Amino acid sequence: MALVIDATAGGTSSNSYCTLAEAETYFEGRLYTTNWDADTDPDKNKALVWATRLLDQLMEWDGSYMTSTQALRWPRGGVTTPDGVWLNSDVIPDFLQQATAEFAACLLDENRTSDPDTLGFQEMAISSLELKIDKSDRKSVIPTVVWNIIKFYGVKLSNKGKTLVRC
Repeated sequence: MALVIDATAGGTSSNSYCTLAEAETYFEGRLYTTNWDADTDPDKNKALVWATRLLDQLMEWDGSYMTSTQALRWPRGGVTTPDGVWLNSDVIPDFLQQATAEFAACLLDENRTSDPDTLGFQEMAISSLELKIDKSDRKSVIPTVVWNIIKFYGVKLSNKGKTLVRC
């Protein structure tokens, strides 16, 4: 059975912040979309749902839920843009739709949630060849392009607690 996207703001069965049509419209105005364009609609839908799930798991968003029955963490009340404009509390904001589309495209390119191949190693040596592993040089699950869109609207959660994002 094919996955059906439900991007209803505040819906009890919503599973994505962005529909496939909204993502396609977003990517029409962006360069370097060859991989996105080449993927199938069912895979794009899966990526949009996965991106939404990861955004909700990895972010502690500003503001508060609008209803106790909404399936996703947006829409939210009490959230402003970086310029101090209040976001409409009964829709999914444009920034979140764009971030979801970007994240979905990145997830189609690679599994950003998998453990690194060098997990658990500090260094490796074979004869005179030695490799030191910088554990701080790991890809974040949230890609930089996505982080730059969402960083004004919450706190990023890490496995060691919260990482503040406000500069």
